Amino acid sequence: MRPFWRRALNALVRAAGRVAVMIFFREVRVEELQRLRAARGPRLVVAHHVNSLVDPLLIVAFIPGRPRFLAKSTLWQHPVVAPLVILGDALPVFRHQDGVDVARNVDTFARAREILAEGGTVALFPEGRSHSEPRPLPLKTGAARIALHALGEGRAQGLTIIPIGVVYEDKGRFRSRVVLRVGEPIDPAPEAAVYAAEGRAAVRTLTNRIAAGLEEATPRTMSWPPDEAPAPIRAARALLLPAAALGILLNWLPYQLPGWVARALTKTPDEPATYKILTALLAFPAVWIAEAVAVAMAAGPWAGVAMAVLAPATGYVALLFHDRLEASAAPSARVAG
Repeated sequence: MRPFWRRALNALVRAAGRVAVMIFFREVRVEELQRLRAARGPRLVVAHHVNSLVDPLLIVAFIPGRPRFLAKSTLWQHPVVAPLVILGDALPVFRHQDGVDVARNVDTFARAREILAEGGTVALFPEGRSHSEPRPLPLKTGAARIALHALGEGRAQGLTIIPIGVVYEDKGRFRSRVVLRVGEPIDPAPEAAVYAAEGRAAVRTLTNRIAAGLEEATPRTMSWPPDEAPAPIRAARALLLPAAALGILLNWLPYQLPGWVARALTKTPDEPATYKILTALLAFPAVWIAEAVAVAMAAGPWAGVAMAVLAPATGYVALLFHDRLEASAAPSARVAG
């Protein structure tokens, strides 16, 4: 079992990730969660990978079980992402295309099997990389091999593979919506029973079953109904208009910075949301602290405390108005594929 301080850090990362994605997305909906709760024992979570760091953030933040992710080893050298993968207790995967020693994966996969043997949850993206292709990429066999090897060792009995579908309304757009759908659990026991004799054939069969499970969990089209706020909330929004105006003033710079950074750094279509969320995690607290310090120096410590409360609170009110204006200008429903 991991030490208390490590579990506390993991919980902090989970909480920060949840706050970040709830700010970026107007709505995060989790469907069929009872399928995951019904799966007892060790779990191997798999998902398609179409939105860079946002995909694991969503799964860590909203899927129970504190999953330990497998992530490409180059992220440990990334100046911004490295602290997140370290604090999140991720496991490095070494890939040929990154020019590293792939033999080091032996230790990584052994650690993944140990986590499963302890009844834990391991998560990975079997496509092997994030992408923006219209269809899923062919799956790598790593998920099937980890599952079958773990069962072959006899230390991960009851292991279940859980496919997670992630469907974005518009994955790079601020305050869009996203759905996480838990697919039907996959029991790898039939392939495990013949793995010693059939080897690669068993791996291919299980990989195909994982692909089918992900297909079922990830609908190609989804309708997005319009937001309909109850009358009391609509009335409250009208009363809070001055607070929204103050929120825009106090949060203009950190609101704009993520877009500027994303436009400067983005190279592929699956990157903008990642850069926006990571920049926002740093920019908003930094600006709030700077504003609070400036007010405290000008008007005293209690005024600084008031500013420290007002900046994020009025910023949230401004977000509500942003959502309402966007909803009123949008069509009655969108379809995402």
